[in-house]
Amino acid sequence: MTAAVPEDLRMTPMLKQYAQWKKRYPDCLLFFRMGDFYEMFFEDARVASSVLDITLTARDPGKKIPMAGVPFHSVDSYLERLVASGHKVAICEQVSEPDGRTLVDRQVVRVVTPGTFLPSDSALEGRLACVDVLPDGVAVALLNFATGRLLAGTLGHAPARSELAGFAPSEVLCPSGQEKAAAALAGDRGGCVVTPRSRDDFRLPGAARRICREWGVASLEGFGLSDLDPAAGCAAALLAFVEETQFRSARGAVEIRPLLEKTSMLIDPAAAWNLEVVDPPGSSLLDTLNRCRTAMGRRKMRDWLLHPLIDVDSIAQRQDKVQAMLGSPEARSRLQASLSACGDADRALSRIAFGSAGPRDLGVVRDTLEAAPRLERHLGEMGLEGLLVMPEGLRALGEVLSSALVEEPPRNLHGGGVIRGGFDPTMDGLRDVKNNEKEWLDGYLDRMRGLTGIRNMKIGFNKVFGYYLEVSKSFLKDVPESFTRKQTLVSAERFITEELELFEKRMLTAEGEAMEREEELFRGLCSKVAERSPELRALAETVAAVDVLASFAQAVALFDYQRPEVDYGELFEIRGGRHPMVENSPASGGVFTPNDVLLDGAENRIAIVTGPNMAGKSTYLRMAALLAIMAQAGSFIPVESARMGIVERVFSRIGARDEIARGRSTFMVEMIETADILNNVNSRSLVILDEVGRGTSTYDGMSIAWAVLEYLQGQPDRRPKVLFATHFHELTALSERLPGVKNLSMAVKESGDGIVFLYKVIPAPADRSYGIEVARLAGIPERVLQRSMEILEEFEKRGDRVPPVPPAVVPEGQLALFGEGARELIEELAEVEPDGMTPIQALKFLYFLKDKAAEVLKS
Repeated sequence: MTAAVPEDLRMTPMLKQYAQWKKRYPDCLLFFRMGDFYEMFFEDARVASSVLDITLTARDPGKKIPMAGVPFHSVDSYLERLVASGHKVAICEQVSEPDGRTLVDRQVVRVVTPGTFLPSDSALEGRLACVDVLPDGVAVALLNFATGRLLAGTLGHAPARSELAGFAPSEVLCPSGQEKAAAALAGDRGGCVVTPRSRDDFRLPGAARRICREWGVASLEGFGLSDLDPAAGCAAALLAFVEETQFRSARGAVEIRPLLEKTSMLIDPAAAWNLEVVDPPGSSLLDTLNRCRTAMGRRKMRDWLLHPLIDVDSIAQRQDKVQAMLGSPEARSRLQASLSACGDADRALSRIAFGSAGPRDLGVVRDTLEAAPRLERHLGEMGLEGLLVMPEGLRALGEVLSSALVEEPPRNLHGGGVIRGGFDPTMDGLRDVKNNEKEWLDGYLDRMRGLTGIRNMKIGFNKVFGYYLEVSKSFLKDVPESFTRKQTLVSAERFITEELELFEKRMLTAEGEAMEREEELFRGLCSKVAERSPELRALAETVAAVDVLASFAQAVALFDYQRPEVDYGELFEIRGGRHPMVENSPASGGVFTPNDVLLDGAENRIAIVTGPNMAGKSTYLRMAALLAIMAQAGSFIPVESARMGIVERVFSRIGARDEIARGRSTFMVEMIETADILNNVNSRSLVILDEVGRGTSTYDGMSIAWAVLEYLQGQPDRRPKVLFATHFHELTALSERLPGVKNLSMAVKESGDGIVFLYKVIPAPADRSYGIEVARLAGIPERVLQRSMEILEEFEKRGDRVPPVPPAVVPEGQLALFGEGARELIEELAEVEPDGMTPIQALKFLYFLKDKAAEVLKS
């Protein structure tokens, strides 16, 4: 909330008007329209100046009122930076024409928040979520402003977290008092704003009745909701917020759909992040597969990868379409060229529905409608008739837009040049007046010269006097009495005539009427589009799906992917599998060693993978999970062949990400994620666990890892398929004690110079960890490596937890590593569990060691 306007300040009428609107929107920055700029004053100006890096000036230097402004024609770029910083902005527009005598009327017409901002020329999407945390679940409503689709449902806590993580909201609404819980559900994502709302907005059955009344329905059953479902309360609260910020009904702009559990594979947030399904930008699975030609297609692919199908027939239908596109590469190329002509129709339709559209949004709808018949024809060439069918009503609308709009509509309406000539006779007539201006003036000047005999007479225009005739002083005696003197110059006089004044009025009137008529035609076209919104939304969704399928087909052609066999069986078998991102990374040089995966419901349910660091264990685990996600999304995959039983849920425990920055130790993060897996797995889960137990002491970690494996193997009613990478070689003994557990390892070739990683998985446990060899590859000094080998031999010989270690042979003049003065320091260090520390504790201990080391050196 920014500071209020000082009440004791004497202000002009304009600033009083500003202060009145600011008082009504104290939690917003107020963009106050003044001509071609949006101005801000007082504390708002200081905030905007800091965030936007724009000049801070003063409205009245005597009173020193801070002032800053941004041009209205490029306001979206400034709004984007402000909402990214967590600010809300109230847009206060001029709603009457300035007449030079009275104060212009102004009104707030829209409130821009992080979750409702939808610019025309940006990848930014308004993603607004609403949650209500219940004792046994979470009511959730999700609205993507770019698509206008609102999903609402009541989910379990884990599915709710997954949905919110995948949706990646910019803003989360919640009942007042639930702010911390809402932030935790959203994953404490940076840049996600939590906005509390009154509990009354959520209260049933009143909340459900508001939706019914607004949508003109008797109940919410048609939306897949019940009138007493808490999700209906979330949907109602979200829609109330939308109407409050957009100053219009959401009906016609928003489509309500149910958000259901168990309709797609559930990828928990840790797995989505660890597997890099859609993040980070540039290196994710989404970026690897994305060959989409439209923003709608990329958005749809993101959704498919985060929500893979669990219905075998639906997966096969997608695969069949990809197969058909593969069989006709030339038709597919023509299809993708036509897709490139489509813009982001979803976004344009939303901006039209919410009243924030510009001419380019209409242009995008027109371009999509023009491309749709070509898409329909190209799909038919590939044997995919019926996948996209253009309704006759949309064909007619496309013809209207094509005849109405210029080829490249401008960004803003107010500059004119939107409507094509020949579309509207009234518009053409008004333009003719302006277009004939020079011709009329030239003819009029010739007549006046002939009438007066003043051959050097000139005609001109300025903003003060309008049109005028200029006569040099040597010819003033020839000026007729019908000329009226308007201005005297040093060497000439300027005159006006009644005919010239009439022409000027006609010109100014025509220009104003032309602008009004163009705006009227534009609004009429927007209304025609809005009337067809459901059909247009359906068309945009189909175009997006076609774009994704074509992108999948192109990936097959580029990367030699194969069609996996997906069924409801227990077998999960991959032959010659490759990691989709790693094989295409610059570091791989286009070379990747394929590997097999074999998991089932009997003898091969759990695979323990051992081997040295850097040998490829984590890549192998990630590959298996990524290929399952790709296959169930409908994509072909990088394998020689594959047969996969449906996976309903993917779990991953790899890495601590950025949790340490939040004060959580590595080990705590590891245990939280492991607990979530153990509490939520079922027999159709795929679990990949990497180095469980490494964040604590060796024996504690090994014991935990052992018990986790026993638990995953021993649950009779929920036995998941598990890939478990570990450096605890003792765990390989479990294959002899527990049915369904097998050992795999990463092959290593030893040579006189060290080791070579083969990146090949073999069906046997690793016999050693090769830690010292890996240290050599990393560049550890040879003296340290030799000493490590001596200590290792002593450990292996005695097998003690803390065996006595013989002193190293130290060159003369060098301080011994285990000298008497240093032993106390080493013992202090040996007793510490660093992964159980918070960052602050670790820093304090580091300073303690530094001081202790200084004492040792002095002694």
